[in-house]
Amino acid sequence: MESLQALGVSGPAETLYLDLLQNPGSTPDALTARYGDIEACLAELTALGLVERADGSLVVRPPRLAMDAVAERHISRAALARESADLLTELWKTAAGKQDYLEVLPTYDAAQSVLNLVQTDAQVQVRAMTMGNIAARELRIVEGLFDALRRGVRYDVIYGAHVLQDAGALHLVQECIDAGEQARVFPHVPLNITIVDERWALVGARTEVRRGPEFVALVVHDSPLLGGLERIFEALWRIAVPITSRTELNDVTAGPSLEAKRLLTYLSAGLTDESIAREFGVSERTIARRIGRLQEALGAQTRFQLGVQASRQGWL
Repeated sequence: MESLQALGVSGPAETLYLDLLQNPGSTPDALTARYGDIEACLAELTALGLVERADGSLVVRPPRLAMDAVAERHISRAALARESADLLTELWKTAAGKQDYLEVLPTYDAAQSVLNLVQTDAQVQVRAMTMGNIAARELRIVEGLFDALRRGVRYDVIYGAHVLQDAGALHLVQECIDAGEQARVFPHVPLNITIVDERWALVGARTEVRRGPEFVALVVHDSPLLGGLERIFEALWRIAVPITSRTELNDVTAGPSLEAKRLLTYLSAGLTDESIAREFGVSERTIARRIGRLQEALGAQTRFQLGVQASRQGWL
């Protein structure tokens, strides 16, 4: 039996109580003779209302009444703990809100307004990555992007594969690349981040909850958190696959290697044969043959091996 121990009663006290239940006439002297000093145990049982001293003897109270009283005390303490948790949480939120390096943006429009400031505020470099969870019709080049590029601002952008699987979205991405943006693709971008120089960042993500889509965004100023976001970006940038510009692709002197590079880029981005065929303006069967020739040329048995070998050869 461990029900009393679950309430914090010691093992010896529980043993003493079970003895009293089975031998209600036991005196303190008789119990002391069997168990030694029982005062500490009796104090525990008395505090729970299970045992009462009366005229030098020990009286065992009805257990249900005693346990019901204990349960009520625990219920009251639980309610007090919940109230305290609510109060302390509010105090914690207030204190967290006073941090001068973190600003919570309550709406999507507020986040979009901050994003529109990126182009004019950037002085040296913009590093960004997008999850690719937006439709092509919503993907638009932010006003001032090309002006910022002409001013000498460097743009490094990591796109999620979903953006490149849509023809319209891919067309807009290529326009940015042709204007001077350095772009790469990564299959699973964890969240949307835009880092302006090394001064501040906009972080946003759209999540699905029971009541529908919810957009969460915040601005992070110079802080250890901003440094962590920069390291996340740089880690993904190193393993992401570069996207070839249309200028390179249209260079007839470059030969078929650029076509192969474009094909490998799309494969690494996770595009299906159907999507790649549409981009090349050929049939899926033609794409399959080209992939087969690349595998043969690089000694790759699978498409995964093809990507590994292509990276080793510097084709990506």
